[in-house]
Amino acid sequence: MTTLQAPPPPTLDPTNPNIQTWPALGLTLITNFITPAEEQTFISAFHTSTNIPPQSSARKRLSQHFGHHFDYTTFGASTSVFTPVPDHVAAIASRLPLREGVDRVPDQFTVQYYPPGAGIPPHVDTHSMFGEALYSLSFGWGVPMVFRVAGGNEARKMRLPKRSLGGETGGGGSGSAVVEREEGEENPSWELMLPSRSLLVMTGPSRYGYTHGIKGRKTDVVDGVSVLREGRYSMTMRSVRRGEEIGCDCEYPGVCDARIREELEGKGGQ
Repeated sequence: MTTLQAPPPPTLDPTNPNIQTWPALGLTLITNFITPAEEQTFISAFHTSTNIPPQSSARKRLSQHFGHHFDYTTFGASTSVFTPVPDHVAAIASRLPLREGVDRVPDQFTVQYYPPGAGIPPHVDTHSMFGEALYSLSFGWGVPMVFRVAGGNEARKMRLPKRSLGGETGGGGSGSAVVEREEGEENPSWELMLPSRSLLVMTGPSRYGYTHGIKGRKTDVVDGVSVLREGRYSMTMRSVRRGEEIGCDCEYPGVCDARIREELEGKGGQ
């Protein structure tokens, strides 16, 4: 079984108490990133566009896409399926904390509804098809996200045909390449609480070398108290790479789709 450790202590921004960072991980959590009114706009818009009532009895995650839709056969963005980005989504994207000269404003958005008790398996988002910064906005309800250094099991799973390196269909509902855990050979895990209306920013190690996921369960322990989960929403925001931009030279070749593709192509040519 997975043994959860206490999360590493964050660095607090002296100018903004809402900002916590883990510089060694490339991880940032900004609480109260959107207002309660904006949160309600997002929730209402999701249910209006999907024709799903807010008190739906859905048991699985439900998704919608804006910009170029996530392509579950390539783990990149579709070149043909496009939904215009609504004003309320574009407004949030314009406020993201972009690193000057490094990050672009996202142009691919995946919004998801998690019914109470639903989760998402540990996964590493595709390296080569999107820019480094990965932004995740939580609203409706807060849940803990589990982080773990990707290890040998993930590297092996990444090489299976069903994992798709630009070919076979598969994948996770968040627009990510799912890696499944086997028993044994497991790196330590820790949970980070993502409050409602918070923004999580993953770059560097947390983006490329860690799996992240949400355990499917009915309750969470918050400040020592067991709390029933309610419906949660998230919006994942990415910048799409095209043409010669596609690729990755990160320090995690074991779980890097670009490096694995090169490896497999090299073996095929031998």
